[in-house]
Amino acid sequence: LAQGAHWLKDDSQPIAGNQSTMKCHALWLLYLLYSQVWALHGENGLTLRGSLALSQAPGPAPAPAPSPALDGVQPDLGPEGQVGDAGPDGPDGPPGPPGPPGPTVMVAMPGMPGMPGQQQQSGQDAYSAQFLKDVDTFNSPAHFVRCSVSRLPNSLSAKQRLSIPLGVVLQPLAPLPPDIEPVPSVNFGVVGTIVRCKQCRTYVNPFVQWEANGRRWNCNLCGFSQLTPDPYYASLDESGKRMDRFQRAELHKGAVEYIAPGEYMVRPPQPPVFMFVIDVSYTSVVTGLLQTVVTSIVEAIQSGKIPGGQRVQVGIITFDTSLHFYNLNSNLSQPQMLVVSDLDDLFLPLPDDILVPLAESEAAIVNLLESLPGTFGETKVNESCLGSAVRGAFMAMKHIGGKLLVFGACIPSVGELALKSTRDNPRLLGTDREVELLRPAGNDGYKELGKELTPAQISVELFLAPQAYMDLASICPLAKFTGGDVHYYPQFNINTCFEKFKSELVHVLTRYMGWEAVMRIRVSRGWKITKFDGHLFIRGQDLLVVPNCHQDQTFAIQIDMEENVTPDPVLYVQSALLYTNSEGERRIRVHTWAAMTTPNFNDIIGSIDVQASAVMMSHQALDQSLKTNQTDGRNKLSSFCQQVVQAGNLCPQSDALQFLPLYIMGMLKSAAFRATNDISADLRTYIWMRLETMSVSQSAAFFNPRLMALHSSPEECRMPNDHGQIQLPEMLNLTSESMTQDGVYLLEDGESMYMWIGRAVDSNFLQAVFGMGSFDQLDVLAAESVVGTRNDPLSEKVGNIIRQVRSERPTPFLQLQIMRQGEPKEAKFFAALIEDRTVGMQSTYTEFLQRMGYRSPQATPPQQGGMPQMPPPGPAGMMGGPGGPPMNRGY
Repeated sequence: LAQGAHWLKDDSQPIAGNQSTMKCHALWLLYLLYSQVWALHGENGLTLRGSLALSQAPGPAPAPAPSPALDGVQPDLGPEGQVGDAGPDGPDGPPGPPGPPGPTVMVAMPGMPGMPGQQQQSGQDAYSAQFLKDVDTFNSPAHFVRCSVSRLPNSLSAKQRLSIPLGVVLQPLAPLPPDIEPVPSVNFGVVGTIVRCKQCRTYVNPFVQWEANGRRWNCNLCGFSQLTPDPYYASLDESGKRMDRFQRAELHKGAVEYIAPGEYMVRPPQPPVFMFVIDVSYTSVVTGLLQTVVTSIVEAIQSGKIPGGQRVQVGIITFDTSLHFYNLNSNLSQPQMLVVSDLDDLFLPLPDDILVPLAESEAAIVNLLESLPGTFGETKVNESCLGSAVRGAFMAMKHIGGKLLVFGACIPSVGELALKSTRDNPRLLGTDREVELLRPAGNDGYKELGKELTPAQISVELFLAPQAYMDLASICPLAKFTGGDVHYYPQFNINTCFEKFKSELVHVLTRYMGWEAVMRIRVSRGWKITKFDGHLFIRGQDLLVVPNCHQDQTFAIQIDMEENVTPDPVLYVQSALLYTNSEGERRIRVHTWAAMTTPNFNDIIGSIDVQASAVMMSHQALDQSLKTNQTDGRNKLSSFCQQVVQAGNLCPQSDALQFLPLYIMGMLKSAAFRATNDISADLRTYIWMRLETMSVSQSAAFFNPRLMALHSSPEECRMPNDHGQIQLPEMLNLTSESMTQDGVYLLEDGESMYMWIGRAVDSNFLQAVFGMGSFDQLDVLAAESVVGTRNDPLSEKVGNIIRQVRSERPTPFLQLQIMRQGEPKEAKFFAALIEDRTVGMQSTYTEFLQRMGYRSPQATPPQQGGMPQMPPPGPAGMMGGPGGPPMNRGY
């Protein structure tokens, strides 16, 4: 074998025709001899070395060829014909047939000093180190793709030891962090078409393998070998990499955006279309919802920030117990209103001019919007035909598609898909039967309507601002299955909710977005996708339809090993989002992510992404809660936590295993999962909808909020740095022991901000920030509008901190709620201090860990919180502090 391999690799002499034939025959004989050694001695009988190894780097091995080729000998053929490539942690191919013990046959190549076993391990370590470096360099960045672990188990037995759900969270159009270069655009116009695998349709990426001096390439997901298109050819360097890889973004960037050629279009690119469907019932008028909606839309239009320029089209429909269509033709002196009262036989009262170009009819649209509060100001109609209104909008825009924004103030009680307020049953809240209120009523009518809208490329965005029960559980599938979102404003009042509502609506209209989008996610051999999470519609088995995609949209996949298939040494995940941008360009946003597998349990544990793992756990717990009941969902979280704590007992050096239980306890104490009757069915439904689409960082903040002291914040928090960022105060542990009665604290959970003011606060702070001289004089409603506006350095510092927190959470708008010590609403603040006993669970973090099975040789639990270590109690510590008595832990 050694002599044959050496001769076959000798390319120093030119090969004549008969010599080439001789080498082919020699290669075939070498392959037969190799197979006999395998049959006699199994996987221990032969160790490939040097140039006989099929691949020098971890990655999928090509499938065995039925006939010999000059590229080399096929390695490690198992009994089922599978290929076992020697990965970083040893051979992972299938075991060979049993045979009698015999001597180990080594194939040693010339020029390789040292002991063969040591040299092989050294080579594998070098290859692993190089590949890990490539992963760090070429993977799609973490703001686009995050996996629950970055080193995956390489066998079913290794996976069964892992207590973490395996999954990937994707935010394909995520906004870029500061100082991050934009996603590069790639144009394959010269090549003629985008280079993709002919078998599995994977897009060419930094991890594909090149051979035959660049004339062929192997797909890294399926292993298929194929010819390189002539216009795309480039020679290879001495390491087997393309010479031009750093000149081509798709070969050295994990995140790229292809300019799609005509073959990726089935119709002309869709323009940006916004259809506003507005509730004009009595509740909408008297609460100020109607005024807030029209003011927000007008502001977005007049800002000029709605993407699409001259291509944007707009339509307006209003409804109460009838539908009101509007002719927005720019040639009319004023828009015409056409009323359709027969909800059982809906029709379009005019074929054209319901949707009109914004650039041509801006004046008519703005005038109509500003007239609506006066037109319906005296209405006494207090019912809603929301379902019929969506149907009417569908009829008006199904020929083109677009974004359907629905604004509702009360439960849809008439017309199509009418609902009944009697379904609400507060006595079920906090019980195992609460889930009955969290499932859609009847026959899933709004879900079925959503399924009708999706093929027409219509996405629904719901803005619901009721004063009473609205049955969100029945209505929300309309947004979920069309790729939309739900915005919920219970007890809406224009005086308190105007800024939040306006900010979120303007954001929806002006953020980066795409149209008529579809997405497909692929994983490499040996792995499978078991579930898709997010707001989307699945067409067929794996085509995700998202009529309107945008920068805030997050999806997740749950993955598992294929049965009876040995996974490749590397897991590859590639997502491809095909969409039309607002400028009418068809684009394909591709993210490629790779991670090595390993049998080493400590390596897997050490690679846990705590926040991404928490997201995957919350998705599984939500699924379980809705499938059976919330008790089962909580039990699933507790089971996860027990396994994590037990693993932490075995691996006490793992930071991830020490911090993950805090996030799980935060889930159990959160409004999403806690077994209390203070969370209405509508609010619980809204929270569940939000968790399905939240980014990883927002989900982490929801379960493990940020707490910071404002009264003692350093002076560095007042002025922005060179990048325009404000330094935030040090994060505090989520316990009342971090607080003092003379302090002012800001808590942020990704959805809201709370400012708590202690009774013994310094009057100078109150005067500087709020313009009020004492604690008793403080008017919290007035104070919320004053923060950061006074001409005072301390006021400026507090205002900048709040603005910085908001800039890190572009959506939803973090409304500030100020509460004084002793007020009833401070219960919201203390419910978020998850390391204390709370309304959600009467256990401290220490008690929770002990109940989960935590053991420590020192008999003390791990440092709480996953936050920076706080100073010990005392004169300089956070428990006492100058000027104020210690806080009571039971607060």
